[in-house]
Amino acid sequence: MKKWLFGVSLVLLLLLAFVGYRGYVTLGRLGARVAALETRLSAQEEALKSLGERVGALEREVFQKPAEPLTLPQAPEVPAPPAWPYVLGALVVVLLLYLLLRLVLPARRASSKAEGESAPASSEVLEEKRMEEEGAPPKPEEGKS
Repeated sequence: MKKWLFGVSLVLLLLLAFVGYRGYVTLGRLGARVAALETRLSAQEEALKSLGERVGALEREVFQKPAEPLTLPQAPEVPAPPAWPYVLGALVVVLLLYLLLRLVLPARRASSKAEGESAPASSEVLEEKRMEEEGAPPKPEEGKS
């Protein structure tokens, strides 16, 4: 039993040594990556510092020059629209109104003539009714003699 215990312990020890070596190698790789990242970070930091100095120099240069006053841009010249479409439209409207009035007014003239002829007859009928209401005898009809 001691033999087996010694063999199992030896296998466990070798396995533990292998896992430890793999951890050490991985740790070394991670250390190399961290060093590379630090190098890259320092290079970027230097680049940012140089860019900041350049921007500062440009700002000083810009603020030292006198600036032009701010004004609105000039509006472009717009040509006037042609007038002939408006004149033509106005003429068409006048022509349509003329034709409409020509159609409506002859009908009014005919109806006013018919009313003019019947107006005296209707006034006579009204006069007779008024007289009858006041007590006058009815007028004898001409067709009944």
